[in-house]
Amino acid sequence: MRIIYFDVCAIILSMTVFVFLVSRKYTKGRTNRLILVLAILFMIAGLLDVFDSLFGTYVQQDQSNATIQFISNSLFYIIRNLTTPVYILFIYSYFGVWHRLKRIGPPLLMTVIPFLAVVVSICMNCFNGLVFYIDNNGVYHRGKMIIVIYIAALVHLIYDTFLICKYRKIVRKTEFVTLLSFVFFNLVAVIAQRINGAVRVEILALALTLFMIATAIQRPEDVVDAAVGTLSQHAFFTDMFKAYGVGRPMNVLFIKIQNHRALRTNLGLEIYNTALGRVGEKLINTGRIMELYTDVYYLGRGVFVIVADGDKYEKVMDMGRLVAAYLKESFMLSNLEIRFNSKICLARLPENIGSYNALLSFVNSFHKTIPDMDQVIVLSDILDSKDFKMKNEIDEIIKRGVKDSRFRMFYQPIYSVKEDRFVSAEALIRLWDDEYGYVSPALFIPAAEDSGAIHDIGDFVLEDVCRFIHRTEFLESGLKYIEINLSVAQCIETDLVDKIRSLISKYNVRTSQINLEITETAVDYDPEITDRNISGLHNMGFKFSLDDYGTGYSNIKRVVSLPLDIVKFDKSFVDEMDDPKMWAAIVNTVDMLKKMNKKILVEGVEDERILKRFIELGCDYIQGFYFSKPLSQSDFVSFVNEHRSGKDFGI
Repeated sequence: MRIIYFDVCAIILSMTVFVFLVSRKYTKGRTNRLILVLAILFMIAGLLDVFDSLFGTYVQQDQSNATIQFISNSLFYIIRNLTTPVYILFIYSYFGVWHRLKRIGPPLLMTVIPFLAVVVSICMNCFNGLVFYIDNNGVYHRGKMIIVIYIAALVHLIYDTFLICKYRKIVRKTEFVTLLSFVFFNLVAVIAQRINGAVRVEILALALTLFMIATAIQRPEDVVDAAVGTLSQHAFFTDMFKAYGVGRPMNVLFIKIQNHRALRTNLGLEIYNTALGRVGEKLINTGRIMELYTDVYYLGRGVFVIVADGDKYEKVMDMGRLVAAYLKESFMLSNLEIRFNSKICLARLPENIGSYNALLSFVNSFHKTIPDMDQVIVLSDILDSKDFKMKNEIDEIIKRGVKDSRFRMFYQPIYSVKEDRFVSAEALIRLWDDEYGYVSPALFIPAAEDSGAIHDIGDFVLEDVCRFIHRTEFLESGLKYIEINLSVAQCIETDLVDKIRSLISKYNVRTSQINLEITETAVDYDPEITDRNISGLHNMGFKFSLDDYGTGYSNIKRVVSLPLDIVKFDKSFVDEMDDPKMWAAIVNTVDMLKKMNKKILVEGVEDERILKRFIELGCDYIQGFYFSKPLSQSDFVSFVNEHRSGKDFGI
């Protein structure tokens, strides 16, 4: 009598894995689907083994049942031996070397030939009964060719072991052991069942391995982004680490939804995730329609990545164009019109991005480094351009700048209407790199804020300006103070007050000789720490300017509550002053600020007409190219000494 309880447990365990994966929609990606296939095969094999075990136990064995027994045993051997090549396919997918199966060679032959040998043997067995046969009494007997099935299984297991050991360096030790357990449990179960044929433990051993793989190393919650319905960020980085480890050629589309923050804020999290889910579904379906096997990942922050095999470049390019066209179209969701602003880049890996670490850096910054073009950007077309290289290497450029003291301070003069002379200047930092030359602040400042290098840059600015103020030429120039911009990052430094106190003491600088510029963004970022820093510096005697007034949603209450001496009108006021509505807003804003006893500085003044209009309006300070571009320290001192009044500029 055969003991079928082990088979029943195997069926239940395999069904549990299958139902869990399907119900949670963890079916994205080739690797996950191969786990589902294995679960199905184990269920079928278990059912066939249970069915066959009924004969002689619960169903009488006789000649009338021989055909049914023969068919069920034949199917069992085929299904049971199919599990090992499918597991080999899983290994190829898991390690990211699927491309090696696409050409006829040892990998494909070692996967297919042993299984074909089993299928041929079972088919021939219908005529010669050399593998097994059912006698006239309905009793099952093994034939001498049964050895073919065992040899085929052994070849597959040896090849499994070879593959797992070959690529062991690109997985963790726990993954390596779990993957290898399939081989171990297979061998132990076959030996145990060979010793005692009544104990049917083979399928249970396989089902246990499947359960371990699904829960320990291919955990669905790590592999699939449940909110969006694509593969997850964790899956992407894991798969790419393996892909670079084995040199897998890939065509990859990088997609950045640039307005993702605004969409999340305006739509709310639920509708935002639904919209992203719709994008993910579209990307997956587009690949299927084009008969292009792809893995679609969502990395967060509006970044999708589509990975396809390395021999499908033209199809992937066509897919990129379709995706670009789709993302340009608006659609309705919960009575809201949703429109995406996106950038798409196509790259060949590892050809265009040579290492895994370089890929990590590229994923985080590609939308900043590729041009603003309304089409799919091909990475290989721009790799050699100076602009791309500079943007892509900006973090290293900043590090070199800090290490090799490549930063320099420039100063743009500020004219006082009341005193008819230049009384101050705005300190502006510049960067010169030996390889790339001049690097725009518009490029390196945001990058430094992202990387955290802005703290080092801010420290340099504070010290260099204090050093300049301490110099004799500053004291003899008649300048009253220098404007220093405090970045958002500096405003939330817990030691900012102590740092500035130490610097002014070191260089014997009076607090009246420095005016600190802050932006509304800085105040909004962390109000508690920023307010504490502003209060501490104000109590020391520092005055403040509000920079970039008018570029955001200006908060009048904040203008009133902050210890502001000067409000700086952004250049956008100047650019749009000929619009009657804008001019009316400017006039009323000036009137309001004057009544609040705030001084007004206008930035971006470039010609005499603009200058006179703002002077007539009653603005206090003027800054812009009409007087001078930002100058090096020595040129600035010379400029101030040469131009003692506004008469030099026709005022």
